[in-house]
Amino acid sequence: MRREVAGMHHPARPGNSRAERGFTLVEIMIVVVIIGLLAAMAIPAFQRSRQRSQAARLTNDFRQFDSAFQRYLLENGQAPPASAGLGMVPVGMAGYLPAAFSLPSPLGGSYIWSGPSGNIVLMGSSATDPVMRLVDAALDDGNLTTGDFTKISATAYGYRVH
Repeated sequence: MRREVAGMHHPARPGNSRAERGFTLVEIMIVVVIIGLLAAMAIPAFQRSRQRSQAARLTNDFRQFDSAFQRYLLENGQAPPASAGLGMVPVGMAGYLPAAFSLPSPLGGSYIWSGPSGNIVLMGSSATDPVMRLVDAALDDGNLTTGDFTKISATAYGYRVH
């Protein structure tokens, strides 16, 4: 006759240990649902954070360009001529503008200087209006149809230099 110690199970009996039993289908489904809910909450928060970051980078670019053009205006008494093309530094602005003017913006597209009308224009951008409203709120009045920062077309936004 075999004797069993209290609290110990015989290893030969099937189904007694947790390792042999595994997880039930219900337990696995609950874990999957919880992970799905966490992902559903995290993805929109991540997208909002990404939009704010892109808007902040674009705002910084416009501020740097604005400062460069203002400095040029003060030192030369007039605005530089219009850019020769997208991403092209206007004649005489080589020492004033940061390199970012010649590079694609954080939201795609390229910058161009309008010349005497005094606008820094972002053209060909894939930016959405909600992101650009964040930029507008930081630079101007938060309304893309009024003020110094405006929507020119579906893919172009302009910022007036003073």
